[in-house]
Amino acid sequence: MKQIKLVITLLFLFAVGMGYAQNSGHISGDVCFNGMFYIPDSLIGAEKVESKVRANSWLNLNYNNGGFTLGARYEFYLFPLIDFEKIGYKGQGITHYFADYKTDLLQVTVGTFYEQFGSGLSFRAYEDRQLGIDNSLLGARFRVNPYKGVAVKGVWGIERNNFDFDYTKRSDMIRGIDGEVSLDQIFEKMQEKGFSLAFGGSFVSKFEKSTEYQGLIPPEKIPQNVGLYAYRINFGFKGFRLEAEMASKINDPNLTNDFIYKKGEALLVTTTYSQKGFGVSASFIRADNMDFRSQRNISATTPLLGINYIPAINRQYSYQLLGNYSYASQPNNQIGFQGQVNYQIPKKSKLGGKYGTDLTFNYSRFHTIEQIPVEEALSLGTPSGTDGYTSSFFKFGKDLLYQDIGFDVTKKINADWKLMLGYNYIDYNLLILQGHGELAHIHHITSEVTYRINRKHALRGELHALFTKQDMGDWIYGMLEYSISPNWFFSVGDQYNYGNQAEAMRIHYYNFSVAYVVGATRIAANFGKTKEGILCIGGVCHAVPASYGFGLNITTKF
Repeated sequence: MKQIKLVITLLFLFAVGMGYAQNSGHISGDVCFNGMFYIPDSLIGAEKVESKVRANSWLNLNYNNGGFTLGARYEFYLFPLIDFEKIGYKGQGITHYFADYKTDLLQVTVGTFYEQFGSGLSFRAYEDRQLGIDNSLLGARFRVNPYKGVAVKGVWGIERNNFDFDYTKRSDMIRGIDGEVSLDQIFEKMQEKGFSLAFGGSFVSKFEKSTEYQGLIPPEKIPQNVGLYAYRINFGFKGFRLEAEMASKINDPNLTNDFIYKKGEALLVTTTYSQKGFGVSASFIRADNMDFRSQRNISATTPLLGINYIPAINRQYSYQLLGNYSYASQPNNQIGFQGQVNYQIPKKSKLGGKYGTDLTFNYSRFHTIEQIPVEEALSLGTPSGTDGYTSSFFKFGKDLLYQDIGFDVTKKINADWKLMLGYNYIDYNLLILQGHGELAHIHHITSEVTYRINRKHALRGELHALFTKQDMGDWIYGMLEYSISPNWFFSVGDQYNYGNQAEAMRIHYYNFSVAYVVGATRIAANFGKTKEGILCIGGVCHAVPASYGFGLNITTKF
C-alpha cells in the first residue's frame, strides 16, 4: 500500500507541475473541522471521556487537467467524536487517493473509488460522513461507453475497513461487472414520443479464504467465492415511471445469518406518476438473507464491510422527535411497501387561496418475512450448516417491524407567512429494531411556521409533540430560528421528556447554535445536550451516545 500511495503522490506532483508549466489545470478541495468539548452529565448518561476535546477533521485535494484527475484525502480521527469512536472509526492517514482518466469512450480509475450498480442491491461502495461509513474499494475501476445508450463498468478491489490499512494481511476481495442498455438513447424517436426504457444487469463476486466456524462447519464446506447477480428495468412514459430490480445471492454462510446455506433474494419495485399539482408513488421491497459483506465474521450490529445496499423505502423525516424511531432497513428479513400522494389544491380556489395548499399523505408497513425451519435444522437444534428455513416469497411474517400513517398540510398564507401542520401514527418494534422493549404505538404532531420579516430577515419556529405509553413516554420539542440572509443563522431548541414515568428522567435536552456563512466557508458553534439514540440515513443506522458540551464546525471549499 505504501508503494501505491508513493506512486499516486508522485503522479500528483508531476501532473500539478506539468499543469502549471502549461498554465492549465485546476486545483479544488475542501477542509472540515468538526469538534466537541465534552462535559460529563450522569443524568442523561453522558459519561466522562478520556479526552474532553475531540474532533473529526479532513482535507480533500483534487487536481484536474482535461480528462485527467488526481485526488487525495487526509483524515485526522485520532481523537474522534465519541459516536465515531464507538463504531471503531478512529485513526489518521491518507484514506482516499486515486488517479482517474476519462474520455467520451472510456474512464479508468486506479486507487480508491466509490461506485454503485443499479439501485445498490448488488453493489454500493459509498461514504456517509454523518454515519461514519466509508466502504470505498482500493483497486481499479473501468467504465466504457462503446455506443450511445450502452454502458459497461467493472470494479476490482479490497474494501476499506475503517483505519486498518494493512491490506497485505487481508484474505478477501471484491470483483464486479455491470451493464446497461438505454433503448430510448439508441432510438431517439422513443424520446420524442415520451418513452424511456433501459435494461441492466450486474454480477458481483466476493472472495474470502475459508476458515472453520466454531467447529460446526468444516472449512472445506464454507464457500470461498460467493456470487450475487441482479437484473433491472427502468420504464417511463410521460409522467409515469417504473423501476424494478431483482437480486439473488448464492449460498453465503456468515455470522449475520447463523451460517446457513439458503440463497438470498431481494426485490425492489418503485412506481411514480406525476402531473401538475398531483403526484403519487408506490414502492415494494423484500429482502431475504441479503446481508452481503467482505468478511463472513462481521456482526450485523456494525455497518462495516457491507458490499451491497438494501434501502429503506419509507418516508424519511428530519423531525427531532421522530428521529428516535427511525426505521433501520433489515437486509436479512423484511417485506413491506410504501405509498405517498401529493396534491396541490389549485391557486386562487376557495380552499387553495391565493398561493394554493399542498397536501401530502403517506402510508408504509414492514414485516418480517415468513420463515419455516427446515427439518434438518429442527433435528440438529441449530440452523447452522443447513438451509435454515423456507419462505413463501410474497407472504408477510407475523412480526410487524414498522408502520407509518401520516399526512401534512403546507399553506402559504401571504407573502410573509407560511404554515405547515402534520400528524403521524407510528408502530415501531423496539425489540427487533433497537434490541429492547416492545411494540411502541406513537402519535406525533408537527407544526412549523415561517415569517419573513423583510428581504433579509426571517423567523422560523417549530413545535412538535410525541405521545406514547411505551418506551420513554411523552415528549415535546420547540425550536426558534432567526436568519439574516445570507450570512447569519441563530437558533435555540429544546426536547423535553415530560411524560417519563421516572420523574428524575424528565430532562430538557436544550441546544443553542449560531452559524456564519461567507462565500464557501461556514462556521457554526453550538452548546447543549444530545439524547442517546440512533441516527439513521436511508435505512442505515448507528448508535449515538448521550453527550453534553460545546461544539464547533468549520467547513470551507476552494
